[in-house]
Amino acid sequence: MSSGKYYYSGRRNNLSDYHAVVLLVPLDKLPHCLGLEQGVSRRPWIVGTSRHALPSSGAHISPVSRASPAPSLTSRATSPAPSLTNITGRSLNDTSVWTARASPNASFDMTHGSALAASYANSMKNFSHPQPTLKSYEDFENSGIFEVQPLLEQRHKEEEERLQRFLAEEREKEFKRLNDTIASEKEKAAEDLLSSILFAIQPGPDVAAEHGARSLVEERERIEEHFQRVQEDRLKLVREKISTEEKTRSGKMLDRHCQEMLMLIGEKASSPPLAADREMDRTNLFDHSMRPPIETPESKKVHLYKTPAVFENIDLRAIALVNKDYENYTDLVKDLTRDCHSELEKVRAIFRWVIAKDLSKNQVSEIVRPQQTNALLKGVKSGKETYHQLFKKLCSYAGIHCEIILGYSKGAGYKPGMRMDGNAFRNSWTAVHVEGSWRLINCTWAARHVTGHRDNLPQLFHKYDEFYFLTDPEDYVYQHYPDEPSWQLLEIPLPFSEFLNLPVVKSPFFNYGLRFYSNYGATLTTETGMVEIRLVTPKILGFGSLLEPVNKSASDPRQYDGRVLLRYVKNEAIFTVALPNPGLFYFTVYVGDYWNSECLESACTFLINCPAMSGRPSPPYPPVPFFGPTPVMDTWLLKDLKISHTFQYFDVHDGSISDIDRFVFLRSRNEKGANYLVRCPKEGFYIFSLFAADTTSAGEAANNLDCAMRYLIICQEPSPSVGEFPRRAPAGSAAPCTSP
Repeated sequence: MSSGKYYYSGRRNNLSDYHAVVLLVPLDKLPHCLGLEQGVSRRPWIVGTSRHALPSSGAHISPVSRASPAPSLTSRATSPAPSLTNITGRSLNDTSVWTARASPNASFDMTHGSALAASYANSMKNFSHPQPTLKSYEDFENSGIFEVQPLLEQRHKEEEERLQRFLAEEREKEFKRLNDTIASEKEKAAEDLLSSILFAIQPGPDVAAEHGARSLVEERERIEEHFQRVQEDRLKLVREKISTEEKTRSGKMLDRHCQEMLMLIGEKASSPPLAADREMDRTNLFDHSMRPPIETPESKKVHLYKTPAVFENIDLRAIALVNKDYENYTDLVKDLTRDCHSELEKVRAIFRWVIAKDLSKNQVSEIVRPQQTNALLKGVKSGKETYHQLFKKLCSYAGIHCEIILGYSKGAGYKPGMRMDGNAFRNSWTAVHVEGSWRLINCTWAARHVTGHRDNLPQLFHKYDEFYFLTDPEDYVYQHYPDEPSWQLLEIPLPFSEFLNLPVVKSPFFNYGLRFYSNYGATLTTETGMVEIRLVTPKILGFGSLLEPVNKSASDPRQYDGRVLLRYVKNEAIFTVALPNPGLFYFTVYVGDYWNSECLESACTFLINCPAMSGRPSPPYPPVPFFGPTPVMDTWLLKDLKISHTFQYFDVHDGSISDIDRFVFLRSRNEKGANYLVRCPKEGFYIFSLFAADTTSAGEAANNLDCAMRYLIICQEPSPSVGEFPRRAPAGSAAPCTSP
């Protein structure tokens, strides 16, 4: 390089070598160290830190690192004030937050503490949660559960029909009472009107009588319109009241029916010959009729299964049974769990069947054979029963405990900074007890139904979101907050205020393995107009972004282009946002499976608050998707590559891009790398792109150049005397090498 001072974007100092500093204090000295004596007030101590749960920039913690971190472009802390409640959902159960690496030469005198810890550890080794006696389809078949379930189901069906008849009668009574009330009020208003008209009309000419008649007709029409509106408004309120009461009664009946079904399974599990097997291990007793205690899961989702491919056969069977009609739930669950050997497989089969069953629309079989409409699920189709209630009912038939959780959700329409109160953003989901732990499932959010056309008949295609099957609590809390804190399934429940302050995170964020580099809040505040967001990625993914104003005016654009710079640095995707002016903005990150994906999904959204901007806004960035390496750099060897490059100048004034390849020269190349000389003739942004093709490939692939790397060069002090490099003469040419 020569002639000028250059700043290269795309590199940062190494932050990987963080070490926590932990001070071990004897218990008898702890009050003195914490400043609890004689009214002394000191800062609370934070015991440890973790690279994956770094404190906000406002926290007074200085991790020891071998290299200082690069200065952030944000002018202020991008997360709430430091406190123990600042820890996000992901770090709440991360044991690395409270552990540290001690020196091998260090020694600590903790005789009593070590003895107690060892005793507790030994007792925990011998402890195991009770396991259900009946797990597989064969267990249910051998115990005769499938034979006795239809009898109980028939009784439940009769109770449901009796309840529906009662509710229908109550509904008619309410409607009749409303109509009678409206009619009485209308009649009273008509009498008052007639009296006022007769009083106003005195014996006189026919003109006065005609005017009074017109007034009477007009007033009667006005009264009719008024009471029509009143009736519609009151009818709406009555319907909402009736619907709420019906759902409450139906929900209580569902809970009782599920409990009775689980009690039936528990009785069969405790009857001979299964009782003899249970006597062999008295510590492993499990009562199907008792709900297990609400506790944090003992392991992560990934420990239950590595990939959804392990359920391929179960999924295919569940989907194949979607269009089959059943007379009762016993036969349905029996078919769904026929090939299941564990609770996990049974829950999976029920989950896939429920989310594949689009009950909001007619199925193909219902259009071709309408007389065979499935009446078993009419409660869900009519809206009187939810997917979660259906899922809970099927789980009870399979001997699995399931609970419906009520709370708030950051669903469709929710934006960072919005309030949550009343009925706004109310939602429900389920928790199932599987393999010894409570796990979270959301059948409604997991279902994605796409309708196409085939052979002139509507064909239902189903997609599903794997994230909502047995979701880890620390991930689930980004979107859902239960009314009962224990159903967060976190060791330390998250306060509601902290839930609101979490970024709006969608399922693709977790499906693609993304993680936040730091604990970002939902609102990022800046006084410089610059904000930086870092995402840790498992590989190079496709990213997109959208910056839009919160309060749009007629003069504001729908979105701001050229205001986001994306860089790939090692395993991080770094977004730098340069706001065009002070104000409130929504910033959304989109993600796709491949680096050049065109189909992207919403991953996370932030609210950026810039109350005032010190200095002028930064100029827009070049219209380039990203800067940094592509997967080509990881798959090919440099010695086998054919390389080329482009060099462009971006004019921030008119947004134009000009090619200036003559200002770059390939100085040298070997098996380890290539050395380029770059000259920048004027101040501004420069885009250096490196392309490569694998010469070992056959056919046209050897000549197809793919983008391997993009560099952003920012020149702040150009040298006017810089000239172009000489053009390289073609092989065999007599032209001098200095010819332009």
